[in-house]
Amino acid sequence: MKNAFSPFLVACTAALLLAACTGTGRLRDGERLYVGAKAKIVKTDKDWETKILKTDLKKALILPRPNKKILWLRPKLAIYNTFQNRRKGSIGNFIATRFGEPPVLYEPKIRNRHQELLAERAANDGFFKTQIASTEKKGKHSVQLRYEVRVRSPRERVDKVDFPADSSLLTQTISTMRPQSLVQPGQPYHLEELIAERQRLSDSLRNHGWYFFSPDHLVFEADTLHRMSAVVEMPDTSATFKTSLMPTLLNLTLRVKKEVSPRERRPFRLSSITVFTDYDLTKQADSLQQRKDTLRVGCVDFVYRYLSVEPDILTRQIFLRCGDFYSNNDYQATIYHLLNLNQYKFINIRFEVSPQSDSLLDARIYLTPYRSQRVEANLSGVFSPSFYYGVRAGAAYNHRNVFRRADALLLSLNGSYLRTDKSNFDYQYFLVSDALARLTLPRFLFIPEKQRLAFGTTQFSLGHQINWFRYNTEDAGRFGLSFQRVQAEAGYSWRKNRRGSVVQQANPLNFGLQYSTLNNPSLRRQLISSIPQDTTGTLLTLLTFAEYKPNYTFVLDQRLGPARRFTQYFRQHFAGQASGYLGNKYLPKNYALASPLNFFVESDYRQYQKTHGRNVLALRAAVGAGIPLRRGGNIALLDRYVVGGASSIRAFAPRTIGPGSQGRDTSVSIGLSVGKYTGNLLIESSLEYRMPIGRFPELAFFVDAGNIWLTSGADATDASQFRLGRFYREIAVGTGMGLRVNLGFFVLRLDLAFPLAKPYLPMGERWVGGDLRFGNRNWRRENLNWNFAFGYPF
Repeated sequence: MKNAFSPFLVACTAALLLAACTGTGRLRDGERLYVGAKAKIVKTDKDWETKILKTDLKKALILPRPNKKILWLRPKLAIYNTFQNRRKGSIGNFIATRFGEPPVLYEPKIRNRHQELLAERAANDGFFKTQIASTEKKGKHSVQLRYEVRVRSPRERVDKVDFPADSSLLTQTISTMRPQSLVQPGQPYHLEELIAERQRLSDSLRNHGWYFFSPDHLVFEADTLHRMSAVVEMPDTSATFKTSLMPTLLNLTLRVKKEVSPRERRPFRLSSITVFTDYDLTKQADSLQQRKDTLRVGCVDFVYRYLSVEPDILTRQIFLRCGDFYSNNDYQATIYHLLNLNQYKFINIRFEVSPQSDSLLDARIYLTPYRSQRVEANLSGVFSPSFYYGVRAGAAYNHRNVFRRADALLLSLNGSYLRTDKSNFDYQYFLVSDALARLTLPRFLFIPEKQRLAFGTTQFSLGHQINWFRYNTEDAGRFGLSFQRVQAEAGYSWRKNRRGSVVQQANPLNFGLQYSTLNNPSLRRQLISSIPQDTTGTLLTLLTFAEYKPNYTFVLDQRLGPARRFTQYFRQHFAGQASGYLGNKYLPKNYALASPLNFFVESDYRQYQKTHGRNVLALRAAVGAGIPLRRGGNIALLDRYVVGGASSIRAFAPRTIGPGSQGRDTSVSIGLSVGKYTGNLLIESSLEYRMPIGRFPELAFFVDAGNIWLTSGADATDASQFRLGRFYREIAVGTGMGLRVNLGFFVLRLDLAFPLAKPYLPMGERWVGGDLRFGNRNWRRENLNWNFAFGYPF
C-alpha cells in the first residue's frame, strides 16, 4: 500500500510546490494578476511607415510592470506571499519586502489609462486618425490586455513653418534663429521635435539677454490641409477610378503667447557683480551683516571678512561682465570654473532686477568655502592561512589653498607589509611604499586657454617608490634587496564639462631614475659582474638607468553624475619610455648595454547596473601591456604587472599567479627571483553583485578572473609567454562572497574567496571548482583567502 501511494504523494507535493511558486495561491475570488499588454498596428495601406509608432506604443504599455516571471514561475511573488504578515518590523516582512514583490492585480483603470496613452502617443508621432480597440485575454488567475491600433491615414508632414514677423525686438531676434530650426518643411510631424525647438529658442534667447524667458512662452499653432490623389486604371474591358488619402499637410506657426509679460519680453544687461567670499548658509542673515571689508576689482565688488583666495584668481573664473547682456552660457561657465577651483562647497548665483533700471540685473555670487586643510588615512589587511598575512596603511595631507591662489598641495605616503610562509614563497617578507608630493595650479601655464567651458590645471609632482624584499638563503645568508624609482612630472589636466565626467591629462615632462640597493656589497659586485653571462636578463634590473616617460590619460567617469540605473567608467592610458643605463664600475668596459625603449598602454572599463532597488551588478575589465620596441628588450621590474590580493583576483595571494602557466617554484636563485611572478601583459576582470541587507550592511557575491604573461625578453619561457591559442586556458578564476558596511563616506569590506581554476597546475587538473571541500581543514588552509580592506575593490 505504501508503494502504491508513493507516486501519488510525490505528484501532489510537486503540484503544490509549483502552485506556490506561481504566486497565485493567495488570490481572492475575482482577483487576477495583471501579466502585461501587447499592441498590434493595423494599417489601411501596408506601405505606410509606422516604425516609430511601433516603438512608442511599447513605451506606453510599460506601466504597471507585471510580476517578474521565470518560465511559468513567479519566485518573487511566491516569496512575498510566503513571508508577508501583519507584524511590522518582523523578519518575515523584511524578507517579503526585500526579496519579494507584492502582487500586481488587474484593475479596469489600467485598460482605460492604456487607451489614453496609446492615442496620445499616436498623435505625438503624427498619426491623428487612429482607432483603438482593446480585449482582455483572461486565464484562470491572470489577465493580459491586447490592443489593436488601426491607422486610417499616413503620418502627417509639415508643409510650412512660419516664425513671428512683427517689429518687436523679441520676435525679430527669434526670426534670426530660423535657419537652425529643428522643424523644417517636408519632415514628418513629431511632437518631440516641437518641444526641442522651443527649448532651443529659449536657450538661445537666454544667451542674448532674455533672462526671464522660458520655453512655455512659445506655442506652435497648426493648420491642416488634406490632399486627395486619384489613380485611373484603363484595362482592356473596363475602367476603374480609385481615390486614396495622402498625408495631411500641416502649416505650423510659431507665436509668443499673449500673456507673456513685458519683463519676459525684454533683454537684460548686467549692472553690477558682487561676490560674498565667505558666506555661511547656516547663518545667512548674520553672515551678510558681519562682513565689513570690501574690495573692487574692475566692476566686481568683493565683500568679505577674510579673503582666502586672491581676487585676481576669482575674477578669472567669473565670465559675467558688467554692461554685457545676460548669457546663460556665461552663468554656467562661472559656476563650473568656481566649482573646479575646489575651494567652495556651495556656490549660488542670484540675479535681481536693478533698482536703477527695469532692464538691468544685479548679480550676487555667494561662496561657502571648504576647510582649507584635510588629513586622511586608510588601512587594509589580507590574510591567508599557510600563505601570507599583511597590512596596508596610508596617510595624506591636502591643503586646498597653500599659496592663497587656489593652489592645491597634496602630500601622501602609502606602505604595505606582507609576511610570507617560507614553504610557499622564496622571500620572508616584502615592503612596498610610495611617497608623493603634488602641486596643482588652477590654470594652464605657458598655454592660452581658448575654451571657457573647459577647466584646465597645471600639475607638478615628485614621487618615490620602493619595493623591498627580505631574503634568508643558505648560499648568501640574510640580505635585503630593493628596487626604487624617483620620478618628477609636469603636465596639464583638462576637464570638459561641469561635473568633470570627461578628464584628459597630458604629461609631456616625466623624468625618472630607477635603481636598486643590496645590503651585501660583495654579493652585489658578484651579480653585476655576471651580467654578460646572464641569459635570462634578470640581472639587468640591478643597474641604474634614467628614463623619459611622457604619457597621456583619458578618463570618462559617470559615477558622480546624476543618479541613473546604468553608469560607466573608462580609463585609457598611453605612455612612451626612452631610457639609458648610467653604467656600472663592476661591468667590463667594453660591454655594450642596449638602452630600453618601450611603449605602455592600459585600458580599464567598469560598469554599474542597478537591478532592483539598491542592488547593483558591477563589472570590471582591464587590459595592460608594456611593449618593448627593441628586439629582446626588457620591461623594468617596477613597470611590470602582478595580480592577486584584495583588489585583484581575491582568491589568490599577491604575486602567486603567473606569468602564464609557469609553476610556483620557491627555490631561490641568488635572491633575484622577485621577477618570477611578474609580467608585461595583464588581462583581468571581475563580476560582482552587491545586495544591501539593511541601511548600512550589504552582501556581495563575486567572480574574479585574470593572469599575467611575458611577451618577450630573455626571461620569457614557453610556459610564461602569451600565446593567442592557449591564453584562455591559463586564466586564474576565483569566487567568493563578502560582507560590507557602507557608511557613505567610507566602506568597510571583508571578502572571503577561494579558487576555481589554478593555471600553474598541469593541463587537465587546472579546474578545481569540482573539488571543493569546505569541511576539510587542510583544504581550507590552502584555498580560503580572507581580504580585509576599506572601499570597494572597483
